[in-house]
Amino acid sequence: MSLSELETLRRLRKHRADRAERALGEAKRQQRALQLQVEQAQQVLEHTRLQETQQGAQLLSKHQGHVISFQQLKSWNTRERSLCASTLREEAQLRALHGQQEQQVTYVDSAQKQVNQCLREVEKLLELSRLLVQEQT
Repeated sequence: MSLSELETLRRLRKHRADRAERALGEAKRQQRALQLQVEQAQQVLEHTRLQETQQGAQLLSKHQGHVISFQQLKSWNTRERSLCASTLREEAQLRALHGQQEQQVTYVDSAQKQVNQCLREVEKLLELSRLLVQEQT
């Protein structure tokens, strides 16, 4: 293999390494964005849980010690189920975000390995070029 062929191959590998580094940067940016979404979802869930607890306590204190009609009891039950459903919905969204986050971690690890591999290939070609130059002198 000639020095010019090695240089051409090195430039191609360097281009591939640059592309891999850009992909890694984008993957890390997406990972940070997902982390922010997870943090926001956790805050929303905490707020929803607090609301559920407070509104449940309000409903209880409103009706405690009173005789209530069947219709009022149904309304109370419907309201509590609605509060619970909101919490369950927020928990499901948070679980989904955690799943996406795990996938993104795997993707970032894979992209990092790809970058490392590409850079090693470029480095090997540089070293081979150096050896060829030394051999020729």
